[in-house]
Order: sequence, then structure tokens, then C-alpha cells
Amino acid sequence: MFIGASSKRSDVNAPEPPMYRSRRRPASLWQEYRVFPDRLELQAWALFHTIIVPAREIVQVETRPAACTSLKGVTWWGIKLDWADLYPHVRLRRRQGSFKTLAFTPENPDEFVRLARDIAGLPKN
Repeated sequence: MFIGASSKRSDVNAPEPPMYRSRRRPASLWQEYRVFPDRLELQAWALFHTIIVPAREIVQVETRPAACTSLKGVTWWGIKLDWADLYPHVRLRRRQGSFKTLAFTPENPDEFVRLARDIAGLPKN
């Protein structure tokens, strides 16, 4: 071993743990939504892949009420990854992508929004 070398092995390819992971449940169609320090990962079974949104691409992220309690909760333009209109949900706008507005239902929408705003450097509401 060289002088100054550490005996601890560092695995650069080890996956980093998310800051937030939404439990799979019926409201989200058993999909998983994760917040990492530099990105969001939105698992989308209907689209057959995971949507990755870099933090720098996040324009707006907010919680919305269920549409059955208020028309304010309806996301008219964009993609709904699950039962977003039926439950309190997150509406995300991003700079680029085929669909710039995404709506989805993480287990705790308020916590997801707080962390997403933090990583994107957006102001708190």
C-alpha cells in the first residue's frame, strides 16, 4: 500500500440513496417517485421507463388538491402518471421534454415538493 493511500475501498459506482422515496401504493398505480440531490426520478409504468428530471430543469413544482374537491386540482395540459386528479398530487413543470407538465401522486406530496424546491433552488411558498 502506498503512503497516504487509504485501506478503505471506495466504490464510485455505488448507487446513492434518495433523499425521499415514495412508497408504492394504489393511488400512484404502484409507481415509485424519488428525490435525489441533483434530480427527480419518476417511475412511469405506462411509459415503460423512469423519467429523470435534472434539478436545473425544474421550473415549478407545487401541490394540487384532488379534482373532485376543486377544479383547481385538474391538470389540463400534460401527462398524469397515475390517479393524480383523484388525490392531492404534485404538478411539476420542467424546461424541456415532450410533455413539460407532469402530474403524479407521491405518498407525501408536501414533502416531495419541499425537497424538489430545495434541490432546484426555487423559493418556498
